[in-house]
Amino acid sequence: MSRRNQINDDNDDNKRHDEDFFGAHNKRQETDLSGGIGGKSLWDAARDIVTSREKAETLPTESNTVLFVGSRTGGKTTMILRYLERTNEAAKPTIALDYNYAKKPKTIDTIGKDVGHIWELGDGTFLTKLIDVVLTPETIANASVVLVLDLSQPQELWHTYQTLYEAIAKRIKYCINEASKQNPYIKEKLKQSVLKRLGNAVRLDKGEIEPLRIPLLIVGSKYDLFQTLEPDAKKSVIKTLRFLTYYHGATLMSYSEKQESVHLRAMINHFLFDTSLSNKQPQIDYQKPLYVKSGSETPEQIGPPPIPEYELGDLRENSPIAVWRAAYCKRFPQEIEKRDPSLTQDYGRDPQYADASIDAMREQKMSELQRYLTMKNRSHS
Repeated sequence: MSRRNQINDDNDDNKRHDEDFFGAHNKRQETDLSGGIGGKSLWDAARDIVTSREKAETLPTESNTVLFVGSRTGGKTTMILRYLERTNEAAKPTIALDYNYAKKPKTIDTIGKDVGHIWELGDGTFLTKLIDVVLTPETIANASVVLVLDLSQPQELWHTYQTLYEAIAKRIKYCINEASKQNPYIKEKLKQSVLKRLGNAVRLDKGEIEPLRIPLLIVGSKYDLFQTLEPDAKKSVIKTLRFLTYYHGATLMSYSEKQESVHLRAMINHFLFDTSLSNKQPQIDYQKPLYVKSGSETPEQIGPPPIPEYELGDLRENSPIAVWRAAYCKRFPQEIEKRDPSLTQDYGRDPQYADASIDAMREQKMSELQRYLTMKNRSHS
């Protein structure tokens, strides 16, 4: 099934859900305080009210979750540590998933969002299955994604984007479908959130865009190294990122470890604590730091894909995203990283993760495995 047809099918599901939602009637439950047959006595009703209040007081305050994914060595850990103001810590390679939490700054005035959860997926595109740990039916309504793409490696940028985005989009769709079984209004809630980010004039049923169903920030990292590329290469990369930002209803900004990013801090605060964002005009000059807020650009402003106009006619793609993919990958053939398993670091031997009991059990199991292999070899000889 083509991506266009898939979007149309999803929108048909949402339309049917909207009809069910607006056609539903809320039934008010009344309590019989007279003690009649089938009703509740006054004392039973009072007891139920007190119990429900006690449960409500013990429930944790609903909080938001932000998932960082992206290029290996793209600077995700450094971004998080800077946001948390833990600049005295040296950034270490992230193993699988890393978790941090952030407390609401005193300067932020929001209600009910005192703590936010920050997850980071390590190892680039190799551990996408771990996205399932963070994005769940329980967290999906309050989740956001930060996709970090290394601007200094244009030959890996599209592969990294496509692999991670498709895994995330697939997981989000599953979580929404599962969550809707308990909360039938979640699809409409997220749909309205998309329209708010993009502007109510956007028509999602046209198939011209494919907005992610939760907020997305695309960060072009290593902007300082990116400046060393040829001007034409920089223009092509920036133009492509602007298209992806428009197509997925995202916000785009660049990042350099050598400079503090006010926009990045503001965006993370927005994701974690529902703060408002300024209406700053887009900054699209490839020679200056990027900033494009979701819904602030149009296809006419972005222009055609970054290949000669006479070559556009040679492309046989039938969707906007496929045309841009073909154009970008023709300009920057993608290098898919292949690792030699023998070169993979054994983190079980890393001193920073040492644990006496676990290490002892590991050695015991390794010894048992070695004895088993020795006996097996003897039986075959």
